[in-house]
Amino acid sequence: MAAVRWGECCLGCGGARYCLTLTCLSYGGVAVRNQFDGEAESLVMARDIGQIHYHGERRAEALCQVPVTTVYFTDREGPFADLDSWFSDTTGPRVAIIRGEPGSGRTTFANRWVEQHKKDYPDGQFFVRLASGPNGPDRERSALRELLLATGHRPDEIPDSLDGRAGWWRSWTRGKRIALVIDDALTVSQVRSLLPGSGGSAVLVTAAGSLGALRASAPATFIDLVRMPDTAARELLGQLAGTGRLAEDPDIIKRLISICDGSTIALCVVGTMLAERPASWLAAKLSRDERILRELSKNESLSVTVVFDAAYERLPEPARACYEALGAHPGTGDVGPDAVAAVVGMPAEDAIEALEALETARLVTESHGRFLMSGLVRRHARTKAAEPDKLVRNFLGYYLTFVSAAAKTLQPNRVWHRTMLPTVRVPEFPVEQWLDDEAVNLRAAVEEAYRLGELEQVCQFAIALWAYYERGGHTQDLAAVSELGIEASKARGDQLAESVLGAQFGFAHLQRGAAMQAIEASTRATHVGNAEAEATAVETLGLAHLANGEPEVAEGVLRRNLQLARGIGDGRRSALARLHLAKVAPRDEVPSLLDEAAAGLRGEPYNLAKIDLWRGRRLHDEAALRRVLAQGKPRERGEAFMQLAELSEGDTARQHLTEALEIFRERGLTELTVEAETRLAGRD
Repeated sequence: MAAVRWGECCLGCGGARYCLTLTCLSYGGVAVRNQFDGEAESLVMARDIGQIHYHGERRAEALCQVPVTTVYFTDREGPFADLDSWFSDTTGPRVAIIRGEPGSGRTTFANRWVEQHKKDYPDGQFFVRLASGPNGPDRERSALRELLLATGHRPDEIPDSLDGRAGWWRSWTRGKRIALVIDDALTVSQVRSLLPGSGGSAVLVTAAGSLGALRASAPATFIDLVRMPDTAARELLGQLAGTGRLAEDPDIIKRLISICDGSTIALCVVGTMLAERPASWLAAKLSRDERILRELSKNESLSVTVVFDAAYERLPEPARACYEALGAHPGTGDVGPDAVAAVVGMPAEDAIEALEALETARLVTESHGRFLMSGLVRRHARTKAAEPDKLVRNFLGYYLTFVSAAAKTLQPNRVWHRTMLPTVRVPEFPVEQWLDDEAVNLRAAVEEAYRLGELEQVCQFAIALWAYYERGGHTQDLAAVSELGIEASKARGDQLAESVLGAQFGFAHLQRGAAMQAIEASTRATHVGNAEAEATAVETLGLAHLANGEPEVAEGVLRRNLQLARGIGDGRRSALARLHLAKVAPRDEVPSLLDEAAAGLRGEPYNLAKIDLWRGRRLHDEAALRRVLAQGKPRERGEAFMQLAELSEGDTARQHLTEALEIFRERGLTELTVEAETRLAGRD
């Protein structure tokens, strides 16, 4: 057998080139068969060929594969304008990566934009959904096969390899203007394989993973879909259910909008339900937190749970563990990665990577290194946890450990910190910043501990948080936590803790200007057979009488407080008792009382600032007040400005009052805010 090569030729059309090698196989001079090596769309073999006509175009009409979108649409004018601007440049293909949390309407948004711009892409509008295909590279292979079939290629001629299919797709689209929606893309490689050839094409990608590196392959921009604001949510509900239904009970509609938390999918479910049922019926269905997801997921074609389940299934295992933990986290505040790492039992670096995966999936948002999960997502995440209460207890243990360490750092000499809080060892951390960051979570942790019956932890949290709350700006938290602590103490039969927390509760009343309630709470707390607890309650009682406009009564109670402190033999307690007595004692006693207090509280800048503040008030010591401005905490600085205003006149006094007012407003100190406003108005 001999092979004789007849020749080679290269055919070109529309930028695509096909190289053919034609071979005749013969035996004994008789031709047996022809062999073709290479790839071509069409091949004709004949003895005599007059002319070759190459027919490369498979489809003349423009194809639209993009699903029809809903007629109900609102609140995306800004992102639409961003897309218009981005795709106005016809050098391409250009890519828009559309990001948003699950259920935000990313796919509908992309499809609607294409629908509105059909005329700009006359060569076709295509849609591929990667999430519904097979796993791995076969996702792209399957999607490319769909695209090639849609453009007229026969099934038996489509290459098997991913690269082959991608090359054919680029060849077909080169020089054309098409619009392509790639739905639920997880990786850059998926999108890169589906990119059309050079030309004025538009590619809209709904992101299910991190796609930032796509910019290395094509011009790309990000379009972020944020949660719907309440006004847009109301408009969407009106479109779905009718404005008349919304007018039936505006308060209930407001509550339903709050439950949806800006989620487009949730609003669509609620809107369709409202179209059939009264708002009061739906509100009753959604009144219990544990029923919300169930009620919003009864129809699989329009289900909040189905959407969130799909996002959860795409997560790597470490990210799933963190997702479940955040779902069980007490309260609604943002969470630090160290807390998550401790709860799920993984290194901090791995927890950060997992949390970043959740952020990429738009299941959490990140700010200053902390992560926040919205209400509906959090409800779903909790359902995925096998043992949610175990995760909650892990969080409680973490928070109690660190708040105990913080309390002992802020007030190392407070007796209750030594005797009532657990012994802990933690790495050094920025205590005050940590407390500010975790304030919302810590109150929620106390409430969760009470719900779970962890009564000792409730008391310990309440004792530890005093060091943070008593500095001002957290009056409601101090009252709520102390009250829960009192209830837990009673349930445990712990009279000592009940007394200490009763004094704290009285101080909370003092902070919010309720002097009589402070007197009542402190009086109840004095009836305990422990000298130190009695002294703590008597101290608060004396301050309550002073706030109630009873300086003579206050002086008597505070002298008793000093006697109790001396009897206990605690130098720090005696120093604090002298500071409080200096607030009401005759003026000639004040200098020595404050000097002795300062000597006993040396090394405690916070209390030394308080002493300087009272030097300014009782002794008109302006230098002491300026030390407070330089070194004091916000509340004390505000009070120093108030006292400096008393020692000043005209514009200077007004300026001091203005600065005090700004501090009090920022810290949420209601009583002091009112006082500053009144005094400032009196200066005008």
